[in-house]
Amino acid sequence: MGMFNKAATKSTAVASKPKKSTTWVVGNAEGDVVGKAVHELVRLTAEEKAIDAKKSLFATIVMKHAKVNHVADFCALGVAPDTPMTVQNQDGEKVTFVVQDRGGQYDVKPEQQEALGQLLGEDAAAELLYTETTLGFNRVILGIPGVSDAVEKALELTVKKLVKDGKLTGDQADELITAKQKTSFKPGTLDRAAQIVGRDTTKLAAFLDAMGSSCTRYVKS
Repeated sequence: MGMFNKAATKSTAVASKPKKSTTWVVGNAEGDVVGKAVHELVRLTAEEKAIDAKKSLFATIVMKHAKVNHVADFCALGVAPDTPMTVQNQDGEKVTFVVQDRGGQYDVKPEQQEALGQLLGEDAAAELLYTETTLGFNRVILGIPGVSDAVEKALELTVKKLVKDGKLTGDQADELITAKQKTSFKPGTLDRAAQIVGRDTTKLAAFLDAMGSSCTRYVKS
């Protein structure tokens, strides 16, 4: 197995560190200006949380309605509905329904791939995804005297020579290359979603749910 493959398949556990903190104690809210400011910030934050909770409740109701209409229009048209998309009451008040394609930003998790496979079939689901590997260097090991210059000249051959010469151990050679793999949706997948599911509203709703964070949907007032 080559160095890149070893790096890509290696799993490194990261130990959690205990959290540390620093606290500066001030006076109470009645007699100290900083203490009062702290009190007001805490009070206002609590009020914000209460308001956000109420907004979330109403946003959920609007979101459910918007999702149904978005899927229906998407399948009817065969392409995504025009933006901005809004939900408006008869009083003229309206909120915006936002759909963002983030297919290239998020890793598609195994459970998402499984859901897509069940919905579309394994082969069709696989056609929507691609896996990219980002390679990097372990800075500590690369900083060993003589290693950096040698790696720049010829990576594979040089590392083998360094191991042979005793400048690196076998374990250090394996740790030299680090890799991060990410499986993402291919560009344009969201735009073709209705076509992919045969313009079936039930399948499209399930497909968008399966995309998870790769298809971000929310209501904005």
